[in-house]
Amino acid sequence: MTKQVNYSLEMANTWEDLYAHVELDGVDIGPGDAVQLHQVPFDLPYGQKRHVEGKASYFKASSFKKWLICTFSRFEITMLYEVSFSSTRFSKQRARELQSINEAQTKRRVP
Repeated sequence: MTKQVNYSLEMANTWEDLYAHVELDGVDIGPGDAVQLHQVPFDLPYGQKRHVEGKASYFKASSFKKWLICTFSRFEITMLYEVSFSSTRFSKQRARELQSINEAQTKRRVP
């Protein structure tokens, strides 16, 4: 079911800030819900901030879709972070490069 709601959009493209925040009037967004903003400016020149108000279409997700999103999103979140047990972060290729450099230095030291 589609509903029309009012929205308020704050955008900034400056040295200090780069964001776009949307607030929908009287709507709580849930898992699987979709929002389509109408008549949104797509270009914001550098150094400007803008406030826009307008209409948006709001699509409420079904109970099954909410359940699917909540269940499988827990597995997808693991793609967004990396766990490391060292104080530095190296790629495998960088580790091989460092190892070959250390081996070359060790060979030079041996008389």
